Amino acid sequence: MQRRNNIILLIILIIFAFTLWAILPVNGERFGRKVRLGLDLVGGVHLVYQAQFSENATGADKSAAMDRALLTIQKRIDTYGVTEPVIQKLGEDRILVQLPGFTDIEAAKRLVEQTGFLEFREVELNEAGKPVYLSDYLSGNITAFFNKKETGKRLFTNDVSDKKESGKPIAFLVKDESGLHFTDMDGNPIDRETLKTGPVQVPAWIPSRGDNGTPLTGAYLSDASPNLSTGVSGSQAEVNIKWNADGSVIFDQIAKRLYNPQEAYSLEHALGIFLDNALISAPQIRAQVFHGTGTISGSFTIDSATELANLLKSGSLPVELKKPPLYQEKVSATLGAQFISMAWKAGLIGLLLVMVFMIAYYKIPGFLASLALIFYGTLTLTILKLWPAPQITLTLAGLGGFIASIGMAVDANVLIFERMKEEFRTGRTLGAAIEAGFNRAWSSIRDSNITTFIACIILIIIGSNIAAGAPVKWFGVTLFIGVAISMFTAITVTRTLLRLFVGSQLANRTSLFSADWGKK
Repeated sequence: MQRRNNIILLIILIIFAFTLWAILPVNGERFGRKVRLGLDLVGGVHLVYQAQFSENATGADKSAAMDRALLTIQKRIDTYGVTEPVIQKLGEDRILVQLPGFTDIEAAKRLVEQTGFLEFREVELNEAGKPVYLSDYLSGNITAFFNKKETGKRLFTNDVSDKKESGKPIAFLVKDESGLHFTDMDGNPIDRETLKTGPVQVPAWIPSRGDNGTPLTGAYLSDASPNLSTGVSGSQAEVNIKWNADGSVIFDQIAKRLYNPQEAYSLEHALGIFLDNALISAPQIRAQVFHGTGTISGSFTIDSATELANLLKSGSLPVELKKPPLYQEKVSATLGAQFISMAWKAGLIGLLLVMVFMIAYYKIPGFLASLALIFYGTLTLTILKLWPAPQITLTLAGLGGFIASIGMAVDANVLIFERMKEEFRTGRTLGAAIEAGFNRAWSSIRDSNITTFIACIILIIIGSNIAAGAPVKWFGVTLFIGVAISMFTAITVTRTLLRLFVGSQLANRTSLFSADWGKK
């Protein structure tokens, strides 16, 4: 028993060390994650849209269309560099969009409501047939395009080696009467020296056109779907695409020109796929004729193949959004810092008061429960910070749920210690009183927490299906997590620490482990 208890204690100490390491990181991040704060704490724009479906749309059709709409909006917003946006489904036909730090609500609405543009581009080649890079246009006094036959804009995107920023547009290169000029996505001029400070070994992408000069765009794509093919090397995920009649002709003309007979990847033979000027894939052309269908293969998982298929089909939003939004609000961040400061102070004061009471009334068990409470706090914050997608958003109401759960975290310990007191009155030893107290209090702890879980689930469901329900939802989430962890800390952590005293000299002084205060 003692060996098992020591192993459990070691595991608890390892978990505690990990939680401290996770919540006290350098620059506020660990594993690339930090606590996501809600709009009521950092300010921003809150929008809720309702999708409009055709009368004969099935549930599966609606779900697939909503997934593509979410992906389209997410990619579109990522292009603009909004930090940690929240894009989620609300029920069956609503979309929640929260843009922290976004100050212009009309610009936010235009960003969401605009029709996405899917296009296909290829890398510009110089007279020697070699790729042209941004560095080429930045070197010396370049006054004309390297490929003089193509007069359209050159597009430069971030290097794919930077996974976080990969594919995002850097600049356009345009030509007018006065020469070549770099602009941003809105047409504002960009200084050459500024561009030199960023990635410059990125290729110049030009529109990919058929023989008659028609550019290939998403207007010609009729379908895209993930597929799992079986070959000599095993199963491989890929994306099947299908063009309409006109698109089939244009694509075959492009394929004949870009065909790569070699196995090695080459930019000269890449067909770039762009959504709202962001590069999402650049596959090689491995055949000269496709007859309206094709396959994009590579190092895909089934999930990444599904995502690419959705992106290809979602050049424009797959569903119409009702305008104006069902709900729109611009939240000021003026009080955010003050709210956060006051909330953490309230949490700290509440934690200290609970610990003082537990130690003063329950003595050694109260002290051990206080240690378990510290463990509870660090573990809860770690889960709030590192929870996988969808990441938990900590709102002011969520902070309230966390603070409320601090008091509830010792509720189970109170029940256990009162049971232990009754066992001491019957003359039991410390070890017997600990085991009997925990075992007999368990049914009460379980039943009371189940009712809390039910209430939290109702709050989460309600908050997830109403336009302005984020505070309700995140209060329920943080309270649910807090109560679940409190059950673990009360039953496992406190019990493990109490067992360390069994067999010690203090074990015979039952007054140190009971709240009877000398009463018989």
